[in-house]
Amino acid sequence: MLLSNRQYIVNLKGRVFELTSYKESFEEYGLNKREITSVMIDQAYFSCYLFTCTKFCRLSGKHTNFVSVFANDGMKKVLITLGVLCILVGCNNKKNAEQSATPTETTDSLDFSMEESGDTAIVVEDSIPAAVDKSFDDFFYNFASDSVFQLKRISFPLYFFEHKKAVKLTRSAWKYDPLFSRMPVYTVIFDDAEDMMLEKDTAQQIVHVEKVNLKNKQMKQYSFHKKKGLWTLVSIQMLATKKNEEPGEDFLDFYTKFAVDSVFQSQRLYNPLAFVTPDPDDEFRILETILDEGQWFAFRPPISGDMLTNIKYGQSNDFSSRTKVIEYKGFGNGFNNVLHFEKVGGLWKLVRFEDLSD
Repeated sequence: MLLSNRQYIVNLKGRVFELTSYKESFEEYGLNKREITSVMIDQAYFSCYLFTCTKFCRLSGKHTNFVSVFANDGMKKVLITLGVLCILVGCNNKKNAEQSATPTETTDSLDFSMEESGDTAIVVEDSIPAAVDKSFDDFFYNFASDSVFQLKRISFPLYFFEHKKAVKLTRSAWKYDPLFSRMPVYTVIFDDAEDMMLEKDTAQQIVHVEKVNLKNKQMKQYSFHKKKGLWTLVSIQMLATKKNEEPGEDFLDFYTKFAVDSVFQSQRLYNPLAFVTPDPDDEFRILETILDEGQWFAFRPPISGDMLTNIKYGQSNDFSSRTKVIEYKGFGNGFNNVLHFEKVGGLWKLVRFEDLSD
């Protein structure tokens, strides 16, 4: 559908929020009208020059990922034409991608992810920067969201290990895996805040991406190696999560209940709960305050009770650690919340909440 000559916020899931004034829709959120031109047609987004701008705003006290859309009457015919061309080109690219990436056979051992896997994806290979391998996060974003790029960055035959048995997966048997790209947020786990600096370390040669099923405590681990300057998936293995043998509460058991039980969650908030967020009036200033229980439930990040993800850049993830830091990140959209947990009197408690979203 083509939006008219009014200002809107469009949620990526398709919900449309109308803004009533020019000032509210652009000046309040720091957007420039000349930078925003985007059309939504048949629930797909097609960027039309100049740029598509994705940011975060607060609607009803919650973060909402949005694309601002502006189309005036004079541009309507041009945008319709561009939209039709985008559909035609997109369908052709999708057909070619499916011919390249559609498997002829699959292995049941791969059916682990809590979100639905499919062999179709938005193919953005032409826009992948040449320096994509400098940062693992940049590489991983493209690997998870582009089926064609993903197929090129797997070392075949790919070894899949489960219960001490190894299976070799051929290129024709591989099925596109979106990993975290279709989840509202994904998590990265650290023992302390200092380890978070490893995310920016460009000297890494081996990184492990993990998905932990909180219901059966099984973990699927993807191993990536940097070979000749290029990140490549070299193996996948299924592992049982390790349980803390130290006295006291196991963190994974605690987190599983914390994620789904609001009463338990409220009992495990440290009093006072520290809160850190950028100053809305000064982007270079950080505000530090405290939250009460009601404010925590209003501003907390989405916490999954099904899956806990992790990217091991080199951090130890010591099960005997008395502190844990979990970073909640949106996939390429600027969302960033950080929860700091600490063992207090033998019990895990949330002691600090940081909202660092763009």
